Amino acid sequence: MTDKAESRDAAEDDAGPNGSPRENQPEPESAILLFDTTHQALKGEASIIDGGFWCDMVPRPPDAMTALCGLAIEVRASDLEAVRAVLGAAGIPFELYKPEVEAF
Repeated sequence: MTDKAESRDAAEDDAGPNGSPRENQPEPESAILLFDTTHQALKGEASIIDGGFWCDMVPRPPDAMTALCGLAIEVRASDLEAVRAVLGAAGIPFELYKPEVEAF
């Protein structure tokens, strides 16, 4: 197989359910989702990917004291409403991370 054919096959394997290619990098604007359990975080990641959206498992931000799980999921901010619907349909509770802003 040629390099071009391998690249094309790899791109097809990476296509989302609507045929658009999944990118490996998030948009500059992203949202962090927090979970209470590792099970919820892992199930959430699988549901988001199955829904055709990009996500990345990341450590819980240190100032996110409300979440009990040490894992969080980063998603594109532009996908947030659709991801909310996917997680809601799957019955996976989460909280949107809002960073603490320190006043000077």
